[in-house]
Amino acid sequence: MNDNFTPKQIASALQVSESSVKRWCDQGVIRTDRTLGGHRRIPLECLLEFLESTNRRIIDPVAIGMDQLGNPMGRIFAKQSTQAAMIAKFEQSLLLGSEAECRRMISSWYSTHSGIASLADDLLCPAFRAIGQLWKSGDTEIYQERRGCEITLKLIHELRRLLPEPNGIAPLAMGGTPPGDQYQLPNHLVELVFREQGWRTVCLGSNIPFSSLLSAARKHMPKIFWLSVSHVENSESFLLEFADFAKRLPKGIAIVLGGFAMTDDLRPKMAYSAYCDGMRQLAALAKTMKTGSPTQMP
Repeated sequence: MNDNFTPKQIASALQVSESSVKRWCDQGVIRTDRTLGGHRRIPLECLLEFLESTNRRIIDPVAIGMDQLGNPMGRIFAKQSTQAAMIAKFEQSLLLGSEAECRRMISSWYSTHSGIASLADDLLCPAFRAIGQLWKSGDTEIYQERRGCEITLKLIHELRRLLPEPNGIAPLAMGGTPPGDQYQLPNHLVELVFREQGWRTVCLGSNIPFSSLLSAARKHMPKIFWLSVSHVENSESFLLEFADFAKRLPKGIAIVLGGFAMTDDLRPKMAYSAYCDGMRQLAALAKTMKTGSPTQMP
């Protein structure tokens, strides 16, 4: 996917007239660059800003170089812009609270790599891991990490508008984080990975009691129920509550687990259908299970 678009491409993607897009550009509603020849060009980050500010979404993703599932067509990064340099720069932008720079870098990464999974595994995770180490060593403030999370949450929700709406017969994935787990970012990234693979999704949020997670599953009967586990307050009570949840979950619903708190000590004591230690694995699982049968419990 290119990261600079013509008004004609944007018009096709939004299913509006080209003259409307040009008018929005001239009025400043869509921030626009000009070529040496005076032609309008709309960077991806400016398109995302426009979608967010006008509550619009992409109707025809193919018009801007995306396939039917919303996965960007990969292309190789320029040699002078290595992944390590990008991660370090993104980390600093998060610490400085620069939303505009973070938006530019996220949109650039998304357009030059293979979708949400790469964005999560290769950019966001390493950057936040580094920030966490800085906080532990006293080299940064906790508010900087939290502010970075808020900025990133906003920006990945902007990316959501680039993904086509799943059709009504697409399988449903639902999930959230367990009691005591306040981490929103991994949970929302899980949802976007499923949507990118063509699933309908229901994200229940964070810090949800197992009894309430069970009620949601029984009401909506998803094909997959994910649990994003980044923090466990008490392993013993968590295992007991999870075991009861898994036992009472309706048959045919696959439990998919992931998250930093799913340690090698914890996982063998749990019954689940699949475990993913990264968003790439989750994307592969979502693609496989979209048309196949749920994985059997171990």
